[in-house]
Amino acid sequence: MRIEIRPAFDEAVMAAELPVRKAAAKMLQLLHSLTLQELWRHPGLNFEKLHGMIEPTTGEQLYSLRVTGSARAITCLVKGPTIVLVTLHLQHDKAYRK
Repeated sequence: MRIEIRPAFDEAVMAAELPVRKAAAKMLQLLHSLTLQELWRHPGLNFEKLHGMIEPTTGEQLYSLRVTGSARAITCLVKGPTIVLVTLHLQHDKAYRK
């Protein structure tokens, strides 16, 4: 799978504590090795659609990926298949606010 990283995601990862940075790096390696079908079924990543939430710039549907027990990556999918890492939220509940 192809991966695009938006500046907001990259900045949040770089500002995070070391365990989150390591978990994000591990997640990226895993994403590179998965197909889209494997991503949907992967139990550790907990990839899920965020109902009613779209990426404001592109209008794409947003999804959530588990980075750590509390940190979530907000993503969208584009043709290719490409997963776009939009933002990183260190607190699980804040990731799902509009």
